[in-house]
Amino acid sequence: MHTRGRPNEWPHLPPLAPNEVFPLVLSELKARLEAATAAGIPRNKIVLDPGLGFGKRLDENYPLLAHLNQLHQLNQPILIGASRKGFLGHTLAQHPNLATIHSGTPPPAQARLHATTAANVAAILAGAHILRVHDVRPAAEAAAIADRILAAL
Repeated sequence: MHTRGRPNEWPHLPPLAPNEVFPLVLSELKARLEAATAAGIPRNKIVLDPGLGFGKRLDENYPLLAHLNQLHQLNQPILIGASRKGFLGHTLAQHPNLATIHSGTPPPAQARLHATTAANVAAILAGAHILRVHDVRPAAEAAAIADRILAAL
């Protein structure tokens, strides 16, 4: 999993430009993959996670989802853990069409199911193989639909 610094460092990390996020994560995941295989870990035991939220500021997570398909160049399964993440709540609170619903305040984690489902479907359509979720049934149902869409391509 990619992480940008350690939790105690996250509030002090400088922001990244949108075009800096994915290249940074890609290069660091590639380096960690190479280190893991050099240490003798078989590639069939490795799954890559771009680490949504781990040292990335709120809007820095969207370039990862938008360019997720580019992680396929590393030829490893991809895991996404968007479930209930803060960046989803922040987006809901800031979106103009939702201003009256959320009053500018991010909904609590347990009220982010629909946003999580949207992020999960986007991730699957971009090639995610595994989802880390809190709400299993909605995620499984959304994955079934996304899989059928992919099968129709």
